[in-house]
Amino acid sequence: MRYILHHERHARPLQPFLLRLILYCSDNEIGMTLKNWKSAQKGLFILLFLLAAASLWAQEADQDNDSIDIPQEYRSIALGMSPDEVKDLLSQDSWFNYRGEADLSMLERPRASLIDAGGSLFISRGLFQFEEEALAVITLELNPETIDWFTVYTTLEDRYGPPSDMNPSKAWWEDGSTRLALERPLTVKYLDMAVFNIAAEEEANRKAWREKAREDFLGEF
Repeated sequence: MRYILHHERHARPLQPFLLRLILYCSDNEIGMTLKNWKSAQKGLFILLFLLAAASLWAQEADQDNDSIDIPQEYRSIALGMSPDEVKDLLSQDSWFNYRGEADLSMLERPRASLIDAGGSLFISRGLFQFEEEALAVITLELNPETIDWFTVYTTLEDRYGPPSDMNPSKAWWEDGSTRLALERPLTVKYLDMAVFNIAAEEEANRKAWREKAREDFLGEF
């Protein structure tokens, strides 16, 4: 079981009936009900067969993930564009309700800014985050009344294969330069990984500085 779970981040999730069968073999037939040696042999054979199948599945999934290309744009709005380019495209796109300059705001980081645009039908809201005047993150908050998480997930899985990684709150696909993430409750994100990693490092450094400043401040009392 540990081997299967170790490969879960790369492999297509096992079907529920397969997982139940593995648990049955390990917990009941092998672990608890050892009525006789033939029973144990049979259960062990089934379990080893399933382990081998899961390993092969994981290897195939790894090969699939290595060859996928994650798109860097949504409806012609591409990562790396300037704020003016994005604003021009938003104003012409019927899926968004962009009102103009009032939707552009600055973030906490000095080199970051954000365009916030309303959506229509399937999109509730679009957020376009810039780092040093280049689009780094596209965030699409989808409308749960017209689309659901499972439908979006299966669509992405059919198109890009098993996710590179997933947990209860999100699944994501990567190709080395771009990350496409599906987050709960119902959000899709396109991220420029190079910019994202630099911003994450800077945020970690700021947190460390704030913590040190906090300790110094408390030491003054």
